[in-house]
Amino acid sequence: MSDISNSEQRLRLVQFNVENLFLFLDLYQGQDLSKVTQSEWQKFSSSTTPNKPLAKVWQLARVIEDMAPDILMLNEVGGVESLENFNQHFLSSRYAAYLKEGNSHRGIDVGYLVRRDLEDKVILLSHRDRPLHFLYPHETQTAAGGKSHYFSRDVAELRLFRPGENSPRLVILLSHLKSKLDPDGIDPEGKLRRRAETRTLIELYNEVRRELPATVPVVVSGDFNGIASKNNTEPEFVQLHEQTDLAEALDILGVPHEERFTQVQINPLGQQTFLQLDYIFVSPALAGRVASASVHYFKNELGHRAQWPRSLEERGQLPSDHYPVVVDLKLS
Repeated sequence: MSDISNSEQRLRLVQFNVENLFLFLDLYQGQDLSKVTQSEWQKFSSSTTPNKPLAKVWQLARVIEDMAPDILMLNEVGGVESLENFNQHFLSSRYAAYLKEGNSHRGIDVGYLVRRDLEDKVILLSHRDRPLHFLYPHETQTAAGGKSHYFSRDVAELRLFRPGENSPRLVILLSHLKSKLDPDGIDPEGKLRRRAETRTLIELYNEVRRELPATVPVVVSGDFNGIASKNNTEPEFVQLHEQTDLAEALDILGVPHEERFTQVQINPLGQQTFLQLDYIFVSPALAGRVASASVHYFKNELGHRAQWPRSLEERGQLPSDHYPVVVDLKLS
C-alpha cells in the first residue's frame, strides 16, 4: 500500500482483533496447508490450546491481503509463535512480527506485523508492568500485598524511525482493554477495571507527548471493549476526551455512525446489536494527515459486502468476531 512520492508516504494502518489467533505448529512437517483437513491441522500442534480453525485462518489471510496494510495492529494473538507462524505460512513472510507476552490469563496478546519493505527501524516497548494504581472495592492494600493491578493484556508501544534519525516518525500505543466479562462477580461489566486501564493509557499517551516534539505523530489504537467515541461515550471513556488532544480518525473524516460498527452482538433471541469497540485515535500532528478512514467489512464469494450474521452460528463462521478499522495516513 505504500505510495511513496518525493516528500510524502501513504501509510496504511489496520486495527484488527483477530479472535483467538492460536497457531502452534511444533509437529508440522511441511505439508501443503491449502490441502490439509481440519483434523490434520489440529494434529500439527501438541498444545492443549486448539489452533484457530484452518478455514478461518485462510479467511483472515485473504481479508488482510485485501486491505494491504503497512502496519497491522492486532489483538487476541496467541503469542509471538502464533504471530510468526501466521506471517510465514499464510502471509508469505511479507511482514516482521513484533510481540511481547502480556498479562492475559487466556494467552491472548497484542502485537504488530510491519511490512518488511518499509525500511524503518522498529522499537517495541511493553507496558505490561505498569501499575494501574487500582484495587477492587473489596480489596485492601494489605490483602493485595500492597500492589496494584496491571493491564489485562498490555499496551504495546511501537516506535518507527527513519534510517539515521533519532526522533521517531511515528509512535503507536496499541491496547486491548478489560472485557465486559465478570466471572468473579466483583466488577459488573468490567467497568471499574476498564476505567483504570483507560486512565493509565491516557497517562502513557500524555507522557509520550511530553517526551517528544509536538510534530511527532502518535496513534492510540485497540479493542476498547466499549463505546469510546465522542457520541454515546460510555462513562469510563469520558476521560479520554477530557484529558487528551486525541481525535478519532473516523470522526475526522465524518464517517457515518452506521458505517462505524466493528462487532455484531447477538442475544439468545437472535436480536442483533451493532457496536463500535475498535478505534484508531490520532494526535494533532495527524489531524490533517488522515487521507482515508473506514471499517472494512468482510466480503462474500462474489466480492460484495457479506450480510450481517443473524445468529451466533453464522457469526462463528466469520474469520473474526470483529471487523477491522483501516486508516491511511500521509506522512512526510
